[in-house]
Amino acid sequence: MSSSFLWWRYILLLSCQLYPQVYSRAVFAHFMVSNTAGYEVSDWENEIQLAQDAHIDAFALNIATGEDTTSTSMPNAFLAAQNLKFSLFFSFDYAGNGAWDKDDVLDLLKQYVSDDAYYLHGADPLVSTFEGPDHADDWVYIKSETSLFFVPDWSSVGAKPAMALGDGVADGLFSWAAWPNGPNDMNTYVDASDMQYLDKKPYMMPISPWFFTNMPGYDKNWVWRGDDLWYTRWEQALYLVPEFIEIHFLERLW
Repeated sequence: MSSSFLWWRYILLLSCQLYPQVYSRAVFAHFMVSNTAGYEVSDWENEIQLAQDAHIDAFALNIATGEDTTSTSMPNAFLAAQNLKFSLFFSFDYAGNGAWDKDDVLDLLKQYVSDDAYYLHGADPLVSTFEGPDHADDWVYIKSETSLFFVPDWSSVGAKPAMALGDGVADGLFSWAAWPNGPNDMNTYVDASDMQYLDKKPYMMPISPWFFTNMPGYDKNWVWRGDDLWYTRWEQALYLVPEFIEIHFLERLW
């Protein structure tokens, strides 16, 4: 065996030790933890197994402040993920029950980001949000206290303003624009705008098969066109080739 081969083998092994998770494209599924009040470990395992069968890399756990499920479901979720060698990461919801307190966010991160099941981008825990641009400065403080890779959804303000918030605290952006408005065809205008202003920073592209809602408490009652959305959106993703894809609203897969 040549010395050059042994040398390159050593470099490869060393790099694997130094960088246990390389930068790579990944597909996530948005998972509403508020729907898991009755979940046991086995229920989480059922969901995870179906996700793994579909080659989904991780669940983005949507968690709202003040929800009992945030504390009661997390131990079961992470245990199930450990059992099946699956990954999870937090998506802090700033819209459902209002804004998160930054210290509560930090406490939750410190409790779970060291877990073997927590998803890493390179060496850093991935963290996202649903909205919350008015609290961008909180993330300056949070990132000063713990290492993380921050990819928020601040779609309500647009990509250019979002990248300037908190003195550029976002490491990437997640978009919520996964559906056409009304009966229109889906396009990639929002995706292209996000990618332009990200200037090669990671983009998390949303994909969803449909959208309908009937929530009188939020004054929401509509159906958006989804006839061929699942197929069309994946074609658009193959063309744009984003760093991340997040599939919306596939919880309760069974």
